[in-house]
Amino acid sequence: MNVSGFSIDSILWKNLRTCQQESIKKALSYLKKQLTEDAKSCLISLPTGAGKSGVISVISHKCSQKKVLVLCHRRAVCDQLHSEINGNFFYERAEGASISLKHVFDNIDDVSKNGIYVSTFQKLQRFNSEELERLKQEIDLIIIDEGHSEPSPVWRTLVRGMDAHKIVITATPYRNDLFQFDITADFSYIYTFEKALLDNVLKEPEFESIELRNLSTSIRSFLTDNPGTKCIIKCNSISDIEDYYNQLNKDFNLLAIHERFKKDPRNNVKSAVPANLRKSQYEVIIHQRKLDEGVDVPQAKLLVLTYPVNSGRELVQTIGRVVRVYEEFKPKVIEFIHNHNEKMWKNYRRFDKSLNSPSAVKKFISSLDSNKLIELYLEAFPDASYYGNRFLRKFDFNDFKPEHSLNIPTASICFLNTSSDFSIELLSDTLYWRCNNDGELAKKFTTQFGINIVISIAFNRSKFLSDQFFFEPSLEVTLFKELSNNVVAIYDSRGRRFSFDAELNLGSAVPQDKLFNILSIGVSAVTKEASSKSVSSARRRPESIAIKGHNLEQVADQQANTSYRLSTAKLDTYDKSNIKLGSYYVGVDAGRISDQKEKSFNLNDLNDWLAMMDKIISSDTFINSPLIDSYAKPVTVDTNLSVESVIFDFSSFESPLSILINDTRHHIDNDFLYKEYKNGFLLIPEVEESRITVELRNDEPNLNLIINHKISYSLYDDGELHEDIVSFLTKHLHKALLENGIGYAQEKFYQIKLPTEGSFDLSNSSLTNIVIGMDELLRDKLNEKGFNNKVYQVINQNFSSNSVFYLLDQLKANGLPNPTRSDLGPFGPYLPNVDLVINTDMGTEPADFILSSKNKLVYVHIKCGTTATRPQSSAGALAEVGSQAIKNMEILVSGNELLKPGNWSLLSTAWPTAGATQKMHERIRLFEGKHYKALNSQDREAKLEEVWEVISHRRRSTAVRKEIWIVSANSFSAKHFRSQLLKGQNANSETLQAYQLINSWVSTAHSNDVDIKIFVSP
Repeated sequence: MNVSGFSIDSILWKNLRTCQQESIKKALSYLKKQLTEDAKSCLISLPTGAGKSGVISVISHKCSQKKVLVLCHRRAVCDQLHSEINGNFFYERAEGASISLKHVFDNIDDVSKNGIYVSTFQKLQRFNSEELERLKQEIDLIIIDEGHSEPSPVWRTLVRGMDAHKIVITATPYRNDLFQFDITADFSYIYTFEKALLDNVLKEPEFESIELRNLSTSIRSFLTDNPGTKCIIKCNSISDIEDYYNQLNKDFNLLAIHERFKKDPRNNVKSAVPANLRKSQYEVIIHQRKLDEGVDVPQAKLLVLTYPVNSGRELVQTIGRVVRVYEEFKPKVIEFIHNHNEKMWKNYRRFDKSLNSPSAVKKFISSLDSNKLIELYLEAFPDASYYGNRFLRKFDFNDFKPEHSLNIPTASICFLNTSSDFSIELLSDTLYWRCNNDGELAKKFTTQFGINIVISIAFNRSKFLSDQFFFEPSLEVTLFKELSNNVVAIYDSRGRRFSFDAELNLGSAVPQDKLFNILSIGVSAVTKEASSKSVSSARRRPESIAIKGHNLEQVADQQANTSYRLSTAKLDTYDKSNIKLGSYYVGVDAGRISDQKEKSFNLNDLNDWLAMMDKIISSDTFINSPLIDSYAKPVTVDTNLSVESVIFDFSSFESPLSILINDTRHHIDNDFLYKEYKNGFLLIPEVEESRITVELRNDEPNLNLIINHKISYSLYDDGELHEDIVSFLTKHLHKALLENGIGYAQEKFYQIKLPTEGSFDLSNSSLTNIVIGMDELLRDKLNEKGFNNKVYQVINQNFSSNSVFYLLDQLKANGLPNPTRSDLGPFGPYLPNVDLVINTDMGTEPADFILSSKNKLVYVHIKCGTTATRPQSSAGALAEVGSQAIKNMEILVSGNELLKPGNWSLLSTAWPTAGATQKMHERIRLFEGKHYKALNSQDREAKLEEVWEVISHRRRSTAVRKEIWIVSANSFSAKHFRSQLLKGQNANSETLQAYQLINSWVSTAHSNDVDIKIFVSP
């Protein structure tokens, strides 16, 4: 009979499946065409079990081309295919028919004779360039049985410039494999697995997860219910084969196959697949990649997968052994506990269904043209180039070896929790398919380090062109490794977030406390940068804050930070010699740790880095950081709370968002979007179809957005419309405000909790160097200025030793030749090398004392109470002196060189007053490191001007640190303050008030870049 202009035996034709007939028609029609731009390559896609071998056999014999080369990947497949082409297929399908066949050869060393040559790519790889060129000149038609193997490195060399027709036969029309061929939709036939099911050519397998101990029972049950069938058990290693052999050998007529069983004396183990396995009496066949392809056992209806198969290709080929129609038996796949292989199979089935219409096939084939551009782009590069300071060879996607060539510029890794169903193989397969579905060329790699890699080449359309097409190429890398405690580490060159990706079985980012275990590297750590986001209402404060400094622990405002959650931080770690060990960026939201010090990691280096991070993250080390601990922490979920408002953050986008509802376009400003919540909220005002409701759940991510109408969005007006607006809005949800002051942000609930609500450890807080207990400030008969018998006591032109003023005035001993610590008094350690001491007391004073060294300027404010026995820690004990200090902030920080204190006229007169019974003539106690005594009043006034000029200069200098000292004697106890704060909210009310007062002073001082010290009784 005539088929597309070729004569084919009618008996043979009638015994072919419809999908085989359509494939042959398409191929023969293609072979009649001249080799032109319109007749490029022919694609025939048939799922495993649909009859590829028969299609290849008929095409190769019935075509008019004289010399046909049939290529496949493995020797076993090649031998099976050679047997089919050499007559077996025709004898089985058209027994007794007289069919003229061509000569078939299994050696391609000499292709001078007409006929069909069957060989492997491995054989071609051993050809030198001259032999390969000679072969290209001789062959008229090349048929490539792609199977389920990765693209061969010799494809490009073979198919480029070859003046021959080309037919690609594949079970999985993956973009990666086909882009190197000039395939056109006019000469392509894709028969999907879905169509094969409808045509009863194949059967959908049923998946079941069982426990290992039930394996024998499950196999026997299936074989009993389906008499005459066989079971195939696929193993990952010879040790697994031995284990299953020992477990099942007594229960079944069993065969185990592995090349290392050569010369094994056992009768039911073989080193190779025996002939006529289909007719054997074996019930169970155990193997490692021996039955994946090229061996037809139609009775095999039960497949046991003992491990998560590494790739979708291998899985499709493996399952292809049991999905062929055999009588009415339904195939079944068994795996253990987890359903990783079932999920990977569903990935394949989704892809298969995407090609189930002529328009979808045409779109897929057309996408190969774009990928062809990628290959041609790479091909245009010279084989070697000199770049920088060395020679580099051209990138070859098919021959790329990540262990040798992959370079990760910065170790920027996200650490994510995994669910119980997580599988690294499924993660790899799913990401691979996402790349393919996005039109990228992708390839998967597994490494000896346990690091899995997906590398893709993407050509993105330029956003700068509206009506023209221009590609922007990029090489993208995603790598991942399983760590301990159900954590996976992911590096993604595109910075995508994979948290809570249900398809990947990924959960939340590793908690903040685990990420900041990085602080344990070294003896000390300093935070240099931090960013935070509000978790409560922010009517009078920013929604987000970013701060930088050489040491942010020194500026931590613990109470202000409680309304914000920490989002990112950058910190340095140091050894005991204060030498920097490392610098790290921590992204709390993404679970990211980025090494900011070490650059350029090969896989071996990265694996060592990941091992270090795994140890750090999984440790139970307690880390104390006043800054990090000051931010809001997550609280327990309460799903009964009512939502009051939601806030989205679109401020990172370049232009307003475009929203499409019922074919009407709306816009949302690229800004913060505030929405009050009353039975939901309207995304677009007055558009009821845009109503969104919120559901609180106990399971992460705890908050779901629910939309009942179709809403599409685009990042700009004429951009691509996206359907999944729920994921988009969830990603950009800044926070949700709930009743009782609860805030929801980044998949967690937060509640503003003042530092003192829980047990507050003063010694491990930023106040530890601010509130200082001093023994000398608790003494009977001690007063502020030495006031006794209604007179300020002046003894030998010094303050009374019973005064706090005396303790400060001791600093003038620095003018002595060799002052001792006792000479300098208790304040000496807090201002070494003091060279200026001036008493500025009385009147509208800037302070009681002004002290200074070349690098520090201190204004001192002093009060003394009367509780010399057991002072406590009330706010009242500090309020007056503290408020005096804060209200004099201007005179400490002003850059106005003309600004002088309100009591300037008094500073050149005696203390306490010019008319006092006892008086001190010199307020200038120390200047330029020397004691001062005026010659006369004019000299004193001149010296005061000189002293103030130094103070004013140092006040304006950024090199001189500014400091406020609040000295409170006999009224406030540091010990009592510390012990009460440990009680948290059960502390004395007066103590809690004191904390708030001190915190407000610290905040005000720090905002003016002024340090503050509060000296109190011990």
